[in-house]
Amino acid sequence: MNQENVIKPHLVKPMLEKIVFEKISLPQANAMINIKPEDVIEVRKVSEEIVKVTLQRTLNVTPENLMKLSVAMSIDVPVDSIAFMKLDDPKEYIKNSQPVRILISYVSHLITELSMNTILGPIVTPPNIQE
Repeated sequence: MNQENVIKPHLVKPMLEKIVFEKISLPQANAMINIKPEDVIEVRKVSEEIVKVTLQRTLNVTPENLMKLSVAMSIDVPVDSIAFMKLDDPKEYIKNSQPVRILISYVSHLITELSMNTILGPIVTPPNIQE
């Protein structure tokens, strides 16, 4: 089904929900540092024509005593209620939509900005869902 039939034209306006940032300790000399982003995405219909999408990206840092960083943002996506309900998997459709890709890029960018002045330097995470 064509996206224009399901998602109504609109400006994507991500809203910040929550940020967790905590620098815990400095890495040991020559320590191997691994950073793996993990996303939790929630799609829920809040009215006949609005679907709220919330994305939380958490950086799993190893060794885990270095830092904690997590960003959650949400967007409201206006949908055609009838076309939306006719989809085989409406939530999966929304997860793969252009507005959600824009949301993910906002979250990714914010993580880069937040981590810019850390000992690890700017952390650039992928602009797609990581599971």
